[in-house]
Amino acid sequence: MGQVTSIKANPRFKNYSNVFDNLIKQIQVKTMYPICSMIITYDSTKAVTVTKATDREYFIKMYDLEMKGDDLPLPTFEERVGGGINSYIKLKEVEQSANGKKFAVCYNDDGIFYLRTFTKTTRS
Repeated sequence: MGQVTSIKANPRFKNYSNVFDNLIKQIQVKTMYPICSMIITYDSTKAVTVTKATDREYFIKMYDLEMKGDDLPLPTFEERVGGGINSYIKLKEVEQSANGKKFAVCYNDDGIFYLRTFTKTTRS
């Protein structure tokens, strides 16, 4: 057994403990497929997820965190990657530009590499 160390709160911060309450808002969202990766845009208005249906099919989805339907973020963009009989997809994550308005994803489909780009509002 290791040594257990207990650290007591600094009494000088006792009057300010309420400042640290409710700093994060959490919402649980059920998804059809497991989430491989997720990013929040730099301006905190969108969430972009990569979900894996099978080894042949992935989905990239963007959700608007400001607009909600039934208290859940509304999807604003969805694209299926792969899905063909001969597909074997490896896709990990979506990257965003420095201003958070453009996105790119690189993936491998049975040895052939692809780059897919899109923006917050339109496909490119």
